[in-house]
Amino acid sequence: MDRSDKSSNPAADLTDDLVVEILSRLPVKSICRFKCVSWHWRGLITHRDHRKKPQSLSGFFRGITPRLGDMLTVSDFVSISGAEEQPVSDPSLSFLIGYKTIVPKDCCNGLLFSHCRKVSPSPRYEFDYVVCNPATEKWLILPSSDRKSQVYVSRLGFDPAVSSHFHLFSMLEDVEGYITGVDIYSSKVGAWSQSENGWGDDVALYDRSVFLNGMLHFISLDSTIVAVDREGKSWRTIPLLDTMGAENIWNLNAAFIDQSQGRLHYLNVRERDASTLSVWILENYQSGEWNFKYNISTSQLLGHKGLINGGQYTLIAIHPECSLIFYIMRGGDLLMSYDMDHGEVRPICNLRVKLYGSCPYLPYVPLFTESLANHD
Repeated sequence: MDRSDKSSNPAADLTDDLVVEILSRLPVKSICRFKCVSWHWRGLITHRDHRKKPQSLSGFFRGITPRLGDMLTVSDFVSISGAEEQPVSDPSLSFLIGYKTIVPKDCCNGLLFSHCRKVSPSPRYEFDYVVCNPATEKWLILPSSDRKSQVYVSRLGFDPAVSSHFHLFSMLEDVEGYITGVDIYSSKVGAWSQSENGWGDDVALYDRSVFLNGMLHFISLDSTIVAVDREGKSWRTIPLLDTMGAENIWNLNAAFIDQSQGRLHYLNVRERDASTLSVWILENYQSGEWNFKYNISTSQLLGHKGLINGGQYTLIAIHPECSLIFYIMRGGDLLMSYDMDHGEVRPICNLRVKLYGSCPYLPYVPLFTESLANHD
C-alpha cells in the first residue's frame, strides 16, 4: 500500500491488536457489518481467539411482568449505553421457539441462563433449563436433573478465556433451607454430576452469586463467603472482616458481592448504621486477604439526607472493568450509577417497565462466538 492509500484510509495504520480491541467494544450488529470492510477485518473478527474476547458491559437482562397480577413473564433488556442502537437485537429472546414464559435467571460472560415454560399445556411449574448466547442466538436445552425438586437456586459458570464449555450449578436444600449439596451440569460431558455439601452443617445462602477463578461464590446467612468449584470437589469458606449485623439480615443491600477487574468485591451495610455502605476487595484470593476500599454514604447515592434502613435504593451490579456501582432508585423506575473513585452520581435511564416481583437485573457482556459449545 502506498502513502496516498494510507492517507485515504487512516485505519490502515492501526495494528491488528488495536483493531481487535476497538471492535470488541462495539455492539454485535456493528461487528457483523464491519466484516464487510475487508477480508482482513473479516479474518480478525472471525478468528477463534478473538471471538473468545468478551465486549464491555452493555446492560442488564431482566424478567418483567407487563401488568401487575399477570402470570406471564417475558425477557427484557436495559441498555446502559444511551445509544439509539440496542446492543441486543432480540431482548425478548423470541428465538427461543416454543416457549410462552422466559424468565432470565443468571448471566455469565456472555451466556444467559433462563427458566422457560412451554406454550403447549403442561403443569404450571414445569419448565426447561435453557442456556443461550443472545449475541448469536444459539441455545441449548439442558436435560433435567434427578434432584430438580430440591433446587434452591441455579447459577451459571462460564469463562471463555479458559474453555468454550459452561457449567450450571444447582444448589440443593433441605426442608429447613440448609444446603445439602450441588448438582452440576457440564456442557463438555453433556450430563449432571452430584456432590454432597462440603461447607459443613446449617449453611443457608443468599441467592446472589459470582463466578470467579473457576468457583461459584455466595454469601451465607451467617456472613461468610462460601464457594464451590465446577467439579463439586473443592468447597471453600472465606471469612469476612466486617459483617452486616443480625439486625440487617433482611436488608437487600446489607450484603452484596460481585466481581470487578478480576477481583471479588463485598459491599455491606455497617452494623447499626444503615446509612453507610462499605466496600471491601479480596486482594489476595489464595490467602483470603481483604482490603477496605470505600465508605459510601447513602446520601451520596440518593442526593439527600435523612434516609434510613437502606430501603431507598437496590444494588444490582458493579461494573466488571471499573469502579462503578449500578443501582435502582426507590420506585423502581430509575437506573443510576455511582463512581466510587470520584464520588459522582449519574442517572442512566428511566426504566420503561417497572419490575413486579423479585426478578434480578443480570449484567450482560456480549460474547461474539459462533456456537454454544455442547458435548462432542
